Amino acid sequence: MTAEADYMLHDENIIAQMDQITKDIACKSPLVSEPEPVENLKPEYVQNEGFLAKIEYLSKSYTNIRRVRGDGNCFYRAYTYTLFDSCQKDPALKEKVYKKLDTTLAWLVKLGMPSFTTEDFHDTFVETLKNHCDSGTYESLMETFNNEGMSNYLVVYVRLLTSGQLQQDSDEYLPFVEGLYKDMKEFCDKEVMPVDREADHLQIKALTDCLSFPLKLVYVDRSEGSPSELIIPDGSNPTVFLLYRPGHYDILYG
Repeated sequence: MTAEADYMLHDENIIAQMDQITKDIACKSPLVSEPEPVENLKPEYVQNEGFLAKIEYLSKSYTNIRRVRGDGNCFYRAYTYTLFDSCQKDPALKEKVYKKLDTTLAWLVKLGMPSFTTEDFHDTFVETLKNHCDSGTYESLMETFNNEGMSNYLVVYVRLLTSGQLQQDSDEYLPFVEGLYKDMKEFCDKEVMPVDREADHLQIKALTDCLSFPLKLVYVDRSEGSPSELIIPDGSNPTVFLLYRPGHYDILYG
């Protein structure tokens, strides 16, 4: 083996070790945590003044954060958790979401999703939501979302809804991915449905459009000034807030 090949193998081993460490840490954290003060984020950024200043701003407007495991599903899981929680508290929202979900199975199958598996995910999602809204408690909601099998079932269905919305309105969304993928189905197959693919603005916009459940994203990054805020869809009046730090989403409470 040449010296160059030896160095390359050494680097690959280090990368593999770091990936495994990241996975091990992720697996030890809950899928959805209990709320904690926003100020608890500060120790994570003591060596980064840019981020630390943003956390200072953040703590003046928001009280708590609910952490979501960074496993590639954090946006979809955070969004679904807030949807379930909000539907139980808001009867009008609950009925609107029920009405929409009743149409989604036939809609997704018409778009080409496999009928048997799609029906399974759909029925599980609807039944779980209705059980929570009818007789669920905070404790049962947390138990559902921290049961990996059930929680991931729910995530898969919102990924299907996201894929369906993107494909239905491909003329609107395709210009943002044109040149990278031959069509919207290929984009969805590679960037929406795989469980390790995190959501970007396109996927977030599609899912909020599909369920008519808007949100506010609060961005914390290295840029100067206060955290940026983005309402999706634009002009809506969201009651749900998600914190975005590069590559990761958590739930915020005002």
